[in-house]
This record gives sequence, structure tokens and C-alpha cells, in this order.
Amino acid sequence: MALEIERKFLVHKDFLPELREGKFIIQGYLSERPSVRFRIIGSEVILGIKEYLTGGTRFELETPSKVITSDEIEKLQELAISPPISKTRYNVEHESLIWEIDVYQGDNLGLITVDVELPYHDYPLIFPKWVDESNEITGNSVYSNINLGKHPFNHWNLK
Repeated sequence: MALEIERKFLVHKDFLPELREGKFIIQGYLSERPSVRFRIIGSEVILGIKEYLTGGTRFELETPSKVITSDEIEKLQELAISPPISKTRYNVEHESLIWEIDVYQGDNLGLITVDVELPYHDYPLIFPKWVDESNEITGNSVYSNINLGKHPFNHWNLK
């Protein structure tokens, strides 16, 4: 069984490094429990199945990427159980870990999150200055990508 130990945070936007070579991703869901997700990157799709276990640990299975047609891309988005989200993902290395910065677009414009996958549970994290470690959102379903499709960031009442 493939296990993923991941933590997710909000960022200090003013301290972000220069972001280069991002991948534009359209992400949608075909099922919520277990989570069956598709990611469209260019003309390729990756399917993923995830199930939340505990404490930021999840079971995860991903297919290899497959080239698909524009009709298949359109059909996948129609099959999604909520509107797909769009984001650009940037990978930044810090202290031997890859931090995945997601800059959301569309109805989630303005939201930026960062994920880091850990080699084991008690791994001692050294935070880059642009990670808002006081705003950890690991396991917070409000910030899950499936929720962002149903309840976009720009529709939240943040007063």
C-alpha cells in the first residue's frame, strides 16, 4: 500500500521566492470517498485515488500519465462531481525537501498553498520564511481541492 505523509500550509505571499517553470493543472474529482481525482496537464491526464487515514497520512495510488484528446479532456471535466479547479504548481527545494506551491486561478484566484511530503511522521521540518507555519491547513477540508471546486475561495466571506 502506498502511503503519503503530507503537510499543507498557507504562505506569506510577500516572502515567496521567484516562481519558475510551473505546471498548469486542471484538477477535478469523479468521486469524493474515496477521492478519485484527475489532473490534466497539457494534453496528458493522471488519475489518482486517495483515502485519508489519520494525521496527514493518506493511501494514494496514481496512474502513469496518458495523452488524451481535447474531446476526452472536455468529457472528463463534464464528468466531474464539482467544477474543476485550475492552478499552477511550482516545486521549490528547501532543506532537501520539495515544497509544492499551488497558485490558484479562476474562482480561487488569490489563494496560494504549499504542500510538503515527508519521509516519516516525526520528520523535523525546517520551514522556509515564506511558509506560514502558524497557518497549517493539513486535514482542513475547507482548503481541500474538492471543496475549492464546490465552494471557491473568492466566494468565502473573509471579512
